[in-house]
Amino acid sequence: MKSKKSSQPPPKDRTSREEIQPGMEERVKVVDARGLLCPRPLILTKTALRELPVGETISILVDNDTSRRNIERFIQDNGATAQTVEENGVFRIQVNQERSTLSSTPIDSYCSPKVDKRHVIVIRSRQMGTGPADLGEILLQALINTIEAVSPLPAAILFYNSGIHLTVEGSPLVGPLRSLQAKGVQILVCGTCAEYFQVKEKIQVGTISNMYAILEAMTAAGHIISP
Repeated sequence: MKSKKSSQPPPKDRTSREEIQPGMEERVKVVDARGLLCPRPLILTKTALRELPVGETISILVDNDTSRRNIERFIQDNGATAQTVEENGVFRIQVNQERSTLSSTPIDSYCSPKVDKRHVIVIRSRQMGTGPADLGEILLQALINTIEAVSPLPAAILFYNSGIHLTVEGSPLVGPLRSLQAKGVQILVCGTCAEYFQVKEKIQVGTISNMYAILEAMTAAGHIISP
């Protein structure tokens, strides 16, 4: 006896869907590449762009800064324009297709990021050193307030464990860190730590990130400073 073929449609690929974007009347294709590592987000982006008519828009979702940078480089090299918005650790890259052909540059080449051999500063607590806590807090504030005056600036400042409290609402270091961020210093804040301390909604500066991006920044650094 032959089995009957199921009449149910195959499960929809979660990486591709359509939705109505804020401020737009028409449905826009969304490429959901969250949780995927290079080159998969780039492959999905390239496929979507090949199918996208000139003048139309797609949105690409990724959840790590490396994928965001790689996709933005790929989009720029292919003559499209992009606007990126970050919310709760998810980057939404909105792409407007401006030409019908794509470059022949191998996708894998975008998975080898340009290495920045400047130093990276790691902040893992609210204080500097292991002496009295109040003295350690004063020293760490002084260090962060001095970073901008020293050349070269770090490629990134990474906050994890209790160090993330320096990035929350009410911290006297939010202003200096924003100034450093405006000068191109990447500020990464551990998302798992923010959830553990229940301060995710209070983060005022930097990108709420994951351990993959934090470890990548450490690996790419010329050297690491851990005060």
